[in-house]
Amino acid sequence: MIVWGITGNNHDASLAVMEWKVQGLTDHYALRLKWAGMSKDFSGVAGDPTLCPKLMAEVRANPKWAYPAKIYFYEKPLKKTMRQLIAGQGWKWKENNIKKFLAKSGVHNVPIEYIDHHHSHAAYGYYTSGFKNAAVIVLDSIGEFETFTIWHGRGTKLEKKYTQRYPHSIGLFYSAMTQRCGFKANAEEYKLEQLAKKGNWRKHYRLFMEEIIDTRMPFKTRINLHRGCNWWRPELNTEEDIADLAATTQHIFEQVLMCASSWIQMNIKTSNIVLVGGCALNKTAVSKLNAVWDDIWVPTNPGDPGSCIGAVCAKYQKHIDFHGEMWYNKDNGKTK
Repeated sequence: MIVWGITGNNHDASLAVMEWKVQGLTDHYALRLKWAGMSKDFSGVAGDPTLCPKLMAEVRANPKWAYPAKIYFYEKPLKKTMRQLIAGQGWKWKENNIKKFLAKSGVHNVPIEYIDHHHSHAAYGYYTSGFKNAAVIVLDSIGEFETFTIWHGRGTKLEKKYTQRYPHSIGLFYSAMTQRCGFKANAEEYKLEQLAKKGNWRKHYRLFMEEIIDTRMPFKTRINLHRGCNWWRPELNTEEDIADLAATTQHIFEQVLMCASSWIQMNIKTSNIVLVGGCALNKTAVSKLNAVWDDIWVPTNPGDPGSCIGAVCAKYQKHIDFHGEMWYNKDNGKTK
C-alpha cells in the first residue's frame, strides 16, 4: 500500500512517498521510504508553500506512486486555527483547509489523517535515527499550541515527556531577534548564528534577562514575540550593538538547549539524543552537546520539510532505513 506524507500550505511544502506492506506470510509489517522531495527544489522558490507542478509530475511519473491509499498531513488544522484565533490572527479556517490545498495540485478524494505537528517532528527524528532508545528534543517556533517538546523513544514507541506551550517559544525568540538584527525571520537565522561569533554575549545579557527572558527551563518570555520585537531598544543600532545582540541571543539559545539536556539526563534513561525542528539546524548550539552525549542524531531537513516522512512514521510507529541522500535533489535525482 502506497501512502503519502505531506507538509505545506504555510511554508516549505514537501512530499514523501512511503510503502506499508506485509513481510511475507506473517503478521509483521514493514514501512519503507520510496521518495521524498521539497517543492523549492523543483520550483526554485525559497520556502515554496505549494505542491508545485514539477514536484507532483515527478511523483506521478511512477504509476505505482500516483494514487495513494491515504495522505498523512503533518499538523492538525483545527488546532492551528484555534491557536491563531487566540493569538489575535483572526479565524483562518479557510486558509487552513487542507482538502482545498491538495485540490490545487490535483489531489482529490484521498482520505487524509492529521498528525500533531510536534509528533510529526519527533517521529521523523526517532524513526530515522536507528536508535532503539533515545531522547528526542523538538525545538520549533510553533506547532498548533506547542513550541518545545521532549520525547522518549523506546523500541517502536514514542512517548511525550515534556511540553512547552505558546506563546513561550525559544524558536519565536530566536526568529524575533533575527528580525531585530536586520535579517529575515524564519529564513536567515543562520546569518544570526554566524554574526554571533563576532559579538560579546555578556554586554547585553542583563537587559535580555530583565526585559525579555523570564526563565530558561521551562523556557518563558516576559513578552509575546510572535510578531517580532523590532521596537525593542532602538538605540542599540551600531554594527557592534547588532553583533552583541546576536551573541546574546545565541548564548541564551545554547543555555536553553543545555538545560533541556540536563533535564533529560535526570528524567530519561538513555545515552542517545535526537534533535529535530527548525532550531536543530543551529550547528553551533548542537555541537555543545558532543561532550555530554554518546550519540547525537540530527536528520537531513530537520525542520518542517522532514515532517512529511515523520507524519507517516508517527502513524505506523516503525523505524525505516534512512540516509540523507534519500531526499531528492538536483544531483541525485530520484530516490531508489
